[in-house]
Amino acid sequence: MSGGPAAPDPGAATGCALDAIYAGAMAARPARPGFDRDLRRPDRLLGLIAAAGLMPDPDRVILVTGSKGKGSTARLIAAGETAAGRRTLLFTSPEETTALDRIRLDGAVIGAEDFLRHHAALAPQFEALAAGLPAGEALSPFGQFLAIALSHAREVGADRLVIETGRGAAHDEAGRLRARIGVVTAILPEHLDRLGPTLADVAAEKLDIHGRCGRTILTATAARTGRDAGIRLADALVVGAPPVDAADDRPGWLRQDLALARAALVADEIDPMAAVVAEALDRMAASVPSWGRATTADGREIGWEAAVQAASLDAGRLARLGQAGWRVLLSVTDDKDVDGLIDALAIAGLPAHGVVLQGRRGPLVHGPGVHRRLAARLGQGPDAPLYGPIDHDDVPAMVRLLYDTGGADAAPVLAVGTQTFLRLVRAAIRTGADARSQSP
Repeated sequence: MSGGPAAPDPGAATGCALDAIYAGAMAARPARPGFDRDLRRPDRLLGLIAAAGLMPDPDRVILVTGSKGKGSTARLIAAGETAAGRRTLLFTSPEETTALDRIRLDGAVIGAEDFLRHHAALAPQFEALAAGLPAGEALSPFGQFLAIALSHAREVGADRLVIETGRGAAHDEAGRLRARIGVVTAILPEHLDRLGPTLADVAAEKLDIHGRCGRTILTATAARTGRDAGIRLADALVVGAPPVDAADDRPGWLRQDLALARAALVADEIDPMAAVVAEALDRMAASVPSWGRATTADGREIGWEAAVQAASLDAGRLARLGQAGWRVLLSVTDDKDVDGLIDALAIAGLPAHGVVLQGRRGPLVHGPGVHRRLAARLGQGPDAPLYGPIDHDDVPAMVRLLYDTGGADAAPVLAVGTQTFLRLVRAAIRTGADARSQSP
């Protein structure tokens, strides 16, 4: 037996670092009502980033924003850049499974030791900046993670930084960076309480990156929304929707994300049709966290799709799932398009069972109080198709719910809703349902 001191536990140390990052935001809850443009102050952390010498060379940066598909598009672009031989840092938000997977280098999640080293170097500056804030305000956890990611990128000499913006773009730290290429996915009436009150306001938030990017690439629908809002995008590259392909089971938004990623790679002088790049894009498209399928050891099929707005759903694909007898679990909070989602699923022959999540994840709070609209639509009637509340990290409960929904006839189950809900569903599939991955 060694008589020396026990080695430090990197897991415990990481937990302490994460607590420090979130402490201010947690103490400032409940969040003040109002729009990001009035409340958020991204220049605070951007000033810290610049003073620390971490501001990236714009020619190495690719920004991705939008209301739907920005995380998937960022992952696809990063996969293509890595496949082409460029050392690529990917920054996404929120996390996929753990807080550290917001930061990846060539597909690998940043190690705990690296994360802790960068956080330790920046923590005194974070603390000094936070100490001078007005009462009730806090440093953005998103911006602190971004600073750590930029520190890591500088240390490893990343050739490219593919950065997903936060909720908006105009008023978060990532969206204020200058970039070689900016990509805008869908623009939808989401987060109207923070980015609105109108769709034109959301468009202005997202398309604000246009003035800081050497080349802007966006979907046809985003371009149309921008024009309707009076935003000039004359020099932007507009990528149309890919043609409908009944043989391709991937949702339309994912095929659109692939088209955007290919266009971004071309703009960055990479051939997306080159075999090694095309294969990397296909692999990533099959593994994005916002959509997928798995088959359990006993043959049950479970799918998942991130959707908080009916406009992002692929009606044709849903109709095919309805005809095939799929059953749906839906979990969305009151600030999402609850009625639109339920109606779209019903039209496709996919009546939904609601799931109420509860508990706290970072600065987010869940529970019956933020699922009132879901309960009003799905909590009535003899069948009362509303489940929960379930803790957002209660994997065994989610496993039981997936199996109960499929029933004795093992009907396929589709989980639709927020990333928090899908994170729980994927964990249930991995740990409780003994699932094996299945290509779409």
